[in-house]
Amino acid sequence: SSLEASHQKSTSIVMSEIVPSEAELLAVITSIKQAEPDLGIKKVLAAVNAQQPTWTVSEKRVKKLMQSLGLVQSTHLVKSGIEDDPSVPVSFIDPKLDLKATSAAIEARMVDRITGKGLFAARDLKKDEVVFEETPFVFFPVWDLYNESRIGNVCSLCTKPFKKVSHTVLSVRCQHCDVSYCSAGCRKIAWDSFHKLECTHLNTAMKDYINLCSTESWAAAMAVMRIYCHLILANERGDLDAVLAHYDAFATVNQSERQAKETAWIFMEHTTRELWDKARKFLSKALNPPPKKCKITQPLPEALAKKLFDDEDTFLEYLGKYNINNQNGGLYLVQSHINHECHPNVCIEHPIRLSDYKISVRAIRDIKKGEQLFETYVNPRWNKETRVNYLSTNYMFQCNCKRCKNDEPVSEELRQGLRLRPE
Repeated sequence: SSLEASHQKSTSIVMSEIVPSEAELLAVITSIKQAEPDLGIKKVLAAVNAQQPTWTVSEKRVKKLMQSLGLVQSTHLVKSGIEDDPSVPVSFIDPKLDLKATSAAIEARMVDRITGKGLFAARDLKKDEVVFEETPFVFFPVWDLYNESRIGNVCSLCTKPFKKVSHTVLSVRCQHCDVSYCSAGCRKIAWDSFHKLECTHLNTAMKDYINLCSTESWAAAMAVMRIYCHLILANERGDLDAVLAHYDAFATVNQSERQAKETAWIFMEHTTRELWDKARKFLSKALNPPPKKCKITQPLPEALAKKLFDDEDTFLEYLGKYNINNQNGGLYLVQSHINHECHPNVCIEHPIRLSDYKISVRAIRDIKKGEQLFETYVNPRWNKETRVNYLSTNYMFQCNCKRCKNDEPVSEELRQGLRLRPE
């Protein structure tokens, strides 16, 4: 009958409609907002329906999900973080970062307000596949290697030991000081990104800052100095907006929030703040403005200069930014998207022998398209209590991964995937 046919037709329509999972809906909404950041809830819903006509999605659900993830904003950037909790790092997906230039195998998404951004597989990845390689946006080595570079034993950028031929060291020197590099390429990268302002023969005031950091073995403060140099030199060549946007997109937390996690902070705070103040004064003396010998012709925009050199929180945020993002001394634009799990699916390796300057990200098991990539921020051999305490103090989050929940030991699969040596 016609009534029965009508019923069958309506049933087939209902059966063809799909209620997407939260992860599926989030992935589509995030891609829509990245392409058109100004779209509101109604237009996002319309775009979802256009992209996925078989889905059943209500405006209420889209609104709730967008609000919970901070996607309902007038700003063009979707940011993580909690407004009344400064201990939660703030991050966003860098609109000026071309991920595909690094690898077509990955894509960035916002995960949630607490986790922030993450890196996901854009296709199936095979075990032991190198997903991508990357050089750092800024780099400062461990102090032992920095000291080796100062006495001419290793490259002052990538820290590779110099080759020797018939007792002759193969290196190229800075044209103004005794700092040496393994190649003209390393010298140019250093000069263009920091050394033109760090060179103590051109900028004698920089000696006080470097000596202070050296006395304290304070790598993070040296990295912040190099970030400030990078910004000044980027402004000089007309590239400030892009470089500043890249730095802004790294997960950021004020260093004072990190140190407040330490039980001894109540006893350390006064002397630590005195150290921060002293460092800021030395840095301002060296870079605000740089000396004439550095030949900087374009001063920083006044508002940015004031923020960098007059605002204590800006300095502390760059310290915190470096401390929670650095991978063996380097800040990496792409790798910094990768979140932590105690049972990861990728690992970070250094492909250049005797140097931490470059990284490769290797899959330690097969990874399906759409899966989030996870590395471990801790020694995987540590017990649960040690891992949880370290992550809470240093990275400002409580790990709730499956391994922590079940208090699992290091599995054989993980041991082999990470190529851990027998204990």
